Amino acid sequence: MARPVQTEYTAGRKILTGVPDPSGLRLLFEHDGNRVFCHVDANEALCGRAKVVPAGVIQGVADDLAHATVAALKKRIGVVRESRIRFLKPLYAGESFRADATLARDTGDLVVVQARMVNKKEQLCVEGEIEVFGLTAEQVRRMTSDGMVPPELRKYLP
Repeated sequence: MARPVQTEYTAGRKILTGVPDPSGLRLLFEHDGNRVFCHVDANEALCGRAKVVPAGVIQGVADDLAHATVAALKKRIGVVRESRIRFLKPLYAGESFRADATLARDTGDLVVVQARMVNKKEQLCVEGEIEVFGLTAEQVRRMTSDGMVPPELRKYLP
């Protein structure tokens, strides 16, 4: 049974980027066992007049998915260090697709998230690895204007 991913980690994204949802995609993530997933409606508002989902949208989904996965499965927040995306098949505009992720590796400071995006026929269209560098309380303290760690972030920082 999938559960919604709590969104307190968006406060960390606001500190880093200035907004809680930098991609603007307003994705709703769910946590089911060892994976995090979301459904994306590739409508005209998202894709414009393109026939396929633009690469920038795919990258935005992968980035948001990596942050939600690290927050849900590791109870950490961080910044993306590197992202490698492989396009295997096109995701077509006007259709919905599912994006899911699991943890591939965890070296302590660096968490590697394995992401996959499948079309409505359950065909693998995009896969990738996103490296998320975990932040510490001291790093977040230096990023805030008052030098304090927001209370809602304390459970996500060592």
